[in-house]
Amino acid sequence: MEIHIEATIRIEERRSKASDQPFGEWLWQERTSKKLTKVQLSRLSGVSDSHIGRIEKGERIPRYDIARKLQRALEERADIE
Repeated sequence: MEIHIEATIRIEERRSKASDQPFGEWLWQERTSKKLTKVQLSRLSGVSDSHIGRIEKGERIPRYDIARKLQRALEERADIE
């Protein structure tokens, strides 16, 4: 468990240093720019819509595997468009 938390924190730190933007904010911008609802992103990623909402609000920092699922789902959606 600690390994996942540490990896997620490192990803979050790198993302913050690179863009000064929290992951949740980035996730919301990407999802809304692709005109996806939380339910649609949930179906594409396998992450619950309530968890996506908590991440976007900054209430949760996703584990590495969850962050990758969300990122992949958004990238795949970009390929479709």
